[in-house]
Amino acid sequence: MKQEIETLKKKNQKLKKWNIIFIIIICIGFLGALSLPYAYINKDKIGKSTIGQRMNYLKNKVNSKYNLNYDYIENMHNAAYKLNLNDGKTDIQATHPKVLNFKEKWNGYKYWLTFSPYPYGNDKYENPHIVASNDLINWEIPAGLKNPIEPAPEGYKHEVVYNSDPHILYNEDTNKMELYFRYVNEANNEVIIYRKTTSDGINWSDKEKIITEVFKNDDFMSPAFIYDNGTYKMWAVGKDLRVRYMESKDGYNYTNEKTIELKYPISGLQTWHLDVIKTEKGYELLTVAYKYHKDRNSMNLYYFNSKDNNEYSKGIIILRPSLISWDNRGIYRSSFIYEDGVYYVYYSGIDTNFVRGVGLSYGEHIENLIGSNIKESNF
Repeated sequence: MKQEIETLKKKNQKLKKWNIIFIIIICIGFLGALSLPYAYINKDKIGKSTIGQRMNYLKNKVNSKYNLNYDYIENMHNAAYKLNLNDGKTDIQATHPKVLNFKEKWNGYKYWLTFSPYPYGNDKYENPHIVASNDLINWEIPAGLKNPIEPAPEGYKHEVVYNSDPHILYNEDTNKMELYFRYVNEANNEVIIYRKTTSDGINWSDKEKIITEVFKNDDFMSPAFIYDNGTYKMWAVGKDLRVRYMESKDGYNYTNEKTIELKYPISGLQTWHLDVIKTEKGYELLTVAYKYHKDRNSMNLYYFNSKDNNEYSKGIIILRPSLISWDNRGIYRSSFIYEDGVYYVYYSGIDTNFVRGVGLSYGEHIENLIGSNIKESNF
């Protein structure tokens, strides 16, 4: 992976000139697109922006006229291709990743990742999966592991009874990996955080309740856990979209709840999903956020940090939806690691047809990421 990263850096530097050329072409083409027939550029009844349609139109025109491959002139910060986190048969549209890195291989792999398939937003398949890797790019299902780790709940009902939001952590005291996921049953007015554990990454314990909440009162969306010196630390998004934080010594009884205040660079934004890591810099946090609920599929990715988990820096945008690639509608819940001076950001992306996937961007500086151009699959 290190050699591939260096190759990518050189490759991306060469391609910067194409970005300039492409921007000029897009600007000219975009003005032309404004004069397209009204029926084409205003297909939806409420007159929302149809930038995705225009950009796809322009992409085809530009490629055919100038014989350019748009994959190589895409936004440099975004991954040109989705990673292959699939079952080998079809694109299961991986979403909501959480990645762990180990100093040495743990049960044969240096990197482990959980995600939930979410094809076209169908929560029947939004159940925790596990894959592993030794190079950050090529991910596989470890031999003997059967996905999903937890199937759709009994009595599943769309947007009423379903699983969501998986997360993994490593407990060095027990040498076990722990999987957390959120279960919602609006019919019973409850939201539960479940946990399953494993010593080998293959065989998992039965699920156990960690936290239960009355759904009409509050929530634990996108829970992010860290096990730090004998203490479980949890961040999650509440029903009112505040960031909740609490701690536990035994992993069951969470106390000392407080609200984490985040200052976004754009006024009026509300946090939707998040991830947190602890590094030598302190606590580093990624979020996606929106101003209006209808926009939660077209978000940017934001970064914050804090030395003490009390006062966080003002957020910065580190990824936006691309112009014409697989993530041209929005960014969704993302995860990251910091290893050997490099950030590796695994981010969820959504296109204008609501097809989802996970991409990889990386960089020595979180505010200046480079998108991976490695095409590992056809998905």
